[in-house]
Amino acid sequence: MKHLKIAAVLAIALLAAAPAVAETLTEQGVTREQMVKIMTAHSLPARIDKDSSGNVIVKSRVADVNFDVYFFDCTDGSCREIQFAAGWTNNTASPDRINEWNTTKRYIRAYSKPGKVIWAEQDVIVGRTTTENIDEYLTTWATVIAIFKTFMNL
Repeated sequence: MKHLKIAAVLAIALLAAAPAVAETLTEQGVTREQMVKIMTAHSLPARIDKDSSGNVIVKSRVADVNFDVYFFDCTDGSCREIQFAAGWTNNTASPDRINEWNTTKRYIRAYSKPGKVIWAEQDVIVGRTTTENIDEYLTTWATVIAIFKTFMNL
């Protein structure tokens, strides 16, 4: 539990150090390039890449967890919705443990797929908002993913 608290505090400290200047996003949302800029301002590694299905995403890492940012409802490269997602293979989390997470925790939903794969995801609406909204979600993601990792023994 002590390591969990330390990880959560470090994640918050890392993300809290980001610049406080918020940019207004258009109704269309955020571009992948803007997302990389926001994430690097939080001292997170971030690069545009493709996933195994060919989707153009942003890859990053926080709290010793690799994660991807997916983009949805896009027009001309700007997207109104994003999703933070992390997955693990060969996990030992039982369906009961996943259900316990989903019924007792907030901000990240979890599910399993065949082959002992577990996913954690957080959805964010970013159209008609500011980058400050994304800053807050990044902070929440970093904090809760560290808690999730410990809870699921990943």
